[in-house]
This record gives sequence, C-alpha cells and structure tokens, in this order.
Amino acid sequence: MLISTGCSSQLRRAVPKIFQGSIIPETRIWQAPSPRSTPHGHRNLGLRAIHPCRPIHTQSAPNHNNVDQSQRLFDLSLSFSRTPLSGNTNMRYTRYNGHGVAMPFSKLTKLDIVNQYGLSARDLRTLDVPSDGFPHILIRESTLLIHMFNLRLLVQAGQLLVFHLEDTPTQEPDTISRVFLRDLESKLRGDPGLGVSVGLPYELRVLEAALAAVTSTLEAEYVLTKDQVMKTLRMVDKEEGEIHSNLRTLLELVRKLAATEKRARQVRSAVQDVLNTDEDMAAIYLSDKQAGKPHPVEDHQEVEYLLEAYYKASDAVVQDATSLMGTIQQTEESIQSILDVRRNQIMVLEAKIEILMLGMAVATLVAGWYGMNVVNYFEESGTAFAVLVSSSLVAIAFLSRYGFRQLRRIQKMHL
Repeated sequence: MLISTGCSSQLRRAVPKIFQGSIIPETRIWQAPSPRSTPHGHRNLGLRAIHPCRPIHTQSAPNHNNVDQSQRLFDLSLSFSRTPLSGNTNMRYTRYNGHGVAMPFSKLTKLDIVNQYGLSARDLRTLDVPSDGFPHILIRESTLLIHMFNLRLLVQAGQLLVFHLEDTPTQEPDTISRVFLRDLESKLRGDPGLGVSVGLPYELRVLEAALAAVTSTLEAEYVLTKDQVMKTLRMVDKEEGEIHSNLRTLLELVRKLAATEKRARQVRSAVQDVLNTDEDMAAIYLSDKQAGKPHPVEDHQEVEYLLEAYYKASDAVVQDATSLMGTIQQTEESIQSILDVRRNQIMVLEAKIEILMLGMAVATLVAGWYGMNVVNYFEESGTAFAVLVSSSLVAIAFLSRYGFRQLRRIQKMHL
C-alpha cells in the first residue's frame, strides 16, 4: 500500500510517543479525499484524513418495533398533554339539589363546567379519565372537587354533581360509586341511621358520604380477602398434598391485599393533605361562605373531626392489610422450609438407595468375574453356592455400611 509523504511524516511523529509511554499514538486514518483537495502535481492515492478522536458511526438497520412503540408513546403523551384543553368533552352527570332530590340526567362540556363553577381547566384534567387515578380533594372558592377512584363529585353549597364514567376498568372501583349512590338522597337530607351526621352543612354531608363509601368498600374488600386467606391457611395445615395449589391461591390473595392496602394508603394520603392545611379545612364551609359568614382559619373543628375519623379508618385498613400480608409471608417461608426439608430427605433416600445398589453391583461383579473367567471345580460342591451368596451379602453389607457412614459425615458437615 502506498503512503504519501504527509502520512509518513505523521507516522514518524507518532513513533516517539509510543516509546514514551503513550497508549494511543496520534496517527490518522486516511480515506479518499475530494478531487479539489488534492494538491496540483500530486498523485491522488484515494485516501482522506479523519480526526483521530472522531467516532466512526456504523449504520444499523432500524428496528420497526421500537419505532412503532416510540410513535405510540409520543401520540399518547400528546393526547394526555392536551387533556386540560379538551373543553368540548361531554361529561355526563346527575344533579342533586339541596334537598337531596335527583334531577334528570344531563350533560355538560368541560368548558361549561369551568365557566359555571369557577374552576380552571387544570382542575378538570383527570375528571373524565376512565382509570382510577390518584384520590384527591380539591378545595376552591365555592366548589369542592372530590376524586375517589371512579367516584367524581362536584360539590357546592346547595347542589351536587355526580359524574358518570363510560368505561370502568375493574369491578372494585365501581363498587364505590354503587355504595355512594345507594340511599344518597336520604343521606343528603340528613336522615338518621345512614352513617351521616345529622346537622352538618350540605357539603360536609356529601364529603362524609363519599369518604364513608370509600372506606366501607375498602374494609369490605379486606374482610372478604381475610376470610379467604384464613380458609387457605387452614387447608395448608390439613392437606399437605395440595401445598402447591394452596401456595398459588395465597399468591393471588396477597395481590388482592396489596391492591387494597395501596388504595387505602392513597385515601389516607388524600385525607391527610387536607388535615395538614388549616386554610383548606376552613374553606370547606361553603354554605357559611355563601351566607356571608366565612370561617376563620382556626375555626374548622367539625371538618377536622370528620377527616380524622376517616383517616383512622383508612389507616386501620392499611395496618390490618400489612399485618395480614406479613402473616402470609411468614407462612410461605415456613412452607418453603418444610419443602426444603422434604427435598433433603428425598435426596438422602436417593443417596442411600444408590449406595445399596453400588454395594450389590460390586459384589455381583466380583462373583461374575470369578464364575465366568476362573476355572474352578466348585460346580459339584454342595456348599459352594451358599458360601458365594454369603460372601456377596457380607460384601454388600460392608460397602453399604461404609457408604452410610460417609453420608452421615457429609450431613454433619452441612449442619
């Protein structure tokens, strides 16, 4: 290969640096230059200089699956980012007046809700999202927005809007709405015996009804799952032959408990956020504010007592579910230990059988070699067979005893 004078000078400058301890010499890779860059009178050798530190990129074949996934991610992210701006989205709702009477079914767009109730588009971002979302309570000047999984409420001093979602991802969140709507009119009227305190303002009765529906649903989920867990644990103690199926059942129950514990933790966090802010608790009194009697920041005793009660209820579900999951985990660890012991016992039994087979094989092998390849005159002897069998049994017993002793020594070393 021909090298130009410029290239040879570069190589001569790089050689001393190699001997001076330089790991990477300042050599250059030469590729084909353009015709205009070739000096007049010099032969074009088809080489072009590349910067030594510049990486050489290789073009790989595009992955169509990654491209499609990236495009889908971009489209979905763009749709989510434009959610607050979708003011023409129709929201189905049922209106309840101050006496708890339900009005006919109706629809409103997000833009109409923003204009009529003094809200912003950011407040309605997750109002029409079919997923559970994150529970929260938004307190505005004249409106409360209550978002508890698929229960979406807009509360004012004398009216309530219950929004209805078209799609429900799971059955459990739908139970909350069904529990809330059950006897809702009686609860809003403050009828005794329905779990809502009598004498509270309208907005506090709605808030208590919503929190009661959520916490009661979580408590019911926990109680039902606990019954199934206890039944499965009793089956584990009685039926040792079905441990595998019982472990699978316990795994499914742990998943249910984890979901219940997570939702209860989210409700507790939403209630705690309001409890931590005195201004928000005082601003919940919408009826008094509408009547021209706003509460001072420190005057929120009824709201604080109400929220503390449901904070403790949701926290109890969290603690009970966590404790039950710990019990299940301990049971699974005990079962795994039992299975390990059984597995070790099976391995020891297999080792003992192999030792016996080895002793029999060695004894019969010696007898076979002697009978087939050694000339003897014991065929006519009456005691030769008995002696041979006895010798083989003694050899088998000796080899087996030696093997069992070595096996016990190995077991003691592991312990």
